[in-house]
Amino acid sequence: MSVQKTSSLIVLAVTLLLPFTASTNVWAADSDTYQEQFEQAAKASQSGDMEGVISILKSMLKTYPQDLAVSNNLAVAYIKKQQYKKAQQVLESALDGDPRIASLRENLNQIYAYQAQLAYQTVFDKTEITLPKGQWILSASSDLKTPEKSQLKQVERHMQTVADLVERWRASWASQNLSAYLGFYVSAYTPEGYKTHQAWADSRKGSLKRPSYIKIQLDKVQVVPLTANTIQVTFWQAYESNTFKDKIRKKLVWQKQDKTWKIVQEDVIYE
Repeated sequence: MSVQKTSSLIVLAVTLLLPFTASTNVWAADSDTYQEQFEQAAKASQSGDMEGVISILKSMLKTYPQDLAVSNNLAVAYIKKQQYKKAQQVLESALDGDPRIASLRENLNQIYAYQAQLAYQTVFDKTEITLPKGQWILSASSDLKTPEKSQLKQVERHMQTVADLVERWRASWASQNLSAYLGFYVSAYTPEGYKTHQAWADSRKGSLKRPSYIKIQLDKVQVVPLTANTIQVTFWQAYESNTFKDKIRKKLVWQKQDKTWKIVQEDVIYE
């Protein structure tokens, strides 16, 4: 019996929930022009002229390509126009310069969460999808504020816990340990195509016990929090046994129930 562990890097896309401001790095000689342009963009946003905001900020970004306030507000203007892809590109570019800025992470991950919920809204059939809102930087001269370390670490701990569970889920499947494998799912787990949980469990028993060996490798694993108690994991899954072999993209949705994380949804992603 052979078990092949995943060697891929787990990407943790952390959603931060605190408001932010960013520092300004402008030469003294340019400060008056910079402030005037910043205020013009602010006035345009207040009047609802998002095209005007975008025009001003795009021009400013050419002059001040490293300015986080300009990048953030340009992204928010795109968010207000529901041009989420453009907003994502601006924020990702800014994060390349300084990934520690929690403000940019917040707006970027609003978009990530929206995309995930929109694509997989079957998980949230009784929950309204949250549209990205975006947060403005209110002053060009504001000091940088970072999130409380304890809040960030709590999110990271939850995500790492689920990432570890995914590896244990893979290992129990590959070692054909049926009881351990079934234990990762909620007790009433009944996916589409099965009338009862027991029918699904019986089917999985055959899938795990029939092959003489099972190898499973996970690649490009991504862990994204959707709500405080819901985390989504996506990955490429390479499966091999003595009777079958395939490679698919899969999604697992985990929910925290009574201090324990369990799988509530498992789907193949067809793109």
